Amino acid sequence: MKTIRTVLSGVLFAATALALAASPADARGKRKQQPAAPAATAAPAATETVEQQRARLNAEQAASAQAQAKANTDAQAAYEQALKDREAKIAADRAAYDAAMAKWKADSEACKAGDKTKCTPPQ
Repeated sequence: MKTIRTVLSGVLFAATALALAASPADARGKRKQQPAAPAATAAPAATETVEQQRARLNAEQAASAQAQAKANTDAQAAYEQALKDREAKIAADRAAYDAAMAKWKADSEACKAGDKTKCTPPQ
């Protein structure tokens, strides 16, 4: 029993020492790779003036913003439709529950009144 404790404590000590001796680079973890800079859709022409370059870049940014706004609008519409679908399902489930409950109550009252055909058979 004492030898097992000695061996286990030695193993634990060695594992702890090994963990503490790990290099700082290992402790930092791996860095996430930075995404590459987005490629320009059109390389500036050598004869393009600063104003032309600015206008081109503004047009690219405006097109990107319009695409993002459309994606946002589409996502909002899909979300609202999903909410409507969920509310319709909840209403249908509630109606089915209410109907089942009303039938059970009616059957239960009929059973108590003596109509043994409405009684739930024992299990």
